[in-house]
Amino acid sequence: MHRFVRTCLATALVGTALGATAAPASADRWWGRDHAGDVEQVTLSPEPPPCGTYALTRAPQDRSTDIVGLSVVHGRDDIVLRAHYRDLSGWAGRSVTFALATDRRDYEVQVWGRRPVEVEVWSAPSEPEPTGQCDTYITSQIGGACDALLRVAPDRAVIEVTVPRTCVGDPHWVRAGVRNDRMIGGRYRSDVWGRSDIGSILDDAPLSPRVRHGS
Repeated sequence: MHRFVRTCLATALVGTALGATAAPASADRWWGRDHAGDVEQVTLSPEPPPCGTYALTRAPQDRSTDIVGLSVVHGRDDIVLRAHYRDLSGWAGRSVTFALATDRRDYEVQVWGRRPVEVEVWSAPSEPEPTGQCDTYITSQIGGACDALLRVAPDRAVIEVTVPRTCVGDPHWVRAGVRNDRMIGGRYRSDVWGRSDIGSILDDAPLSPRVRHGS
């Protein structure tokens, strides 16, 4: 459940719209669909103390949180990750996390809501360590400098991140996943690519098949 706990604490995003870039001339690529209308909403209650409870419901009307596809382009120099949405009408309260597994190690590519909007590449989180009551725990990650590029295309309902292969160890292959988390009027909503069952936002994002390095 550590993804749920951490993303509930994500800060709001303020975004920008940039033009899309062309894919590398020589690359291996993959694209996979996701169910539409499967956004989940979390309602938190302080009762009963000390931990309270939460309830999960559907929010099918939320088109801008709704991921409907994931694509990966593994080129000579870069890895391009794209989250495809049912609609992309705004950035308010948004946090996007791409999971990136490689033949060398696993990473997370995180889009945060600082000014300016930042993309950070981190190692995958460590195993959670319990810290006390209410199922709380901590994880650790290691991040480094990386010239990853974020592009947002509302006209195509796509969020795209380009990661230099050198940032992730020049892998032979990658597998990717993505989740979108948002705070909307005090309500927490989330969608995870590749999962449509209720409660899927409490789990790690599933991953694509291997996409090998284009020659």
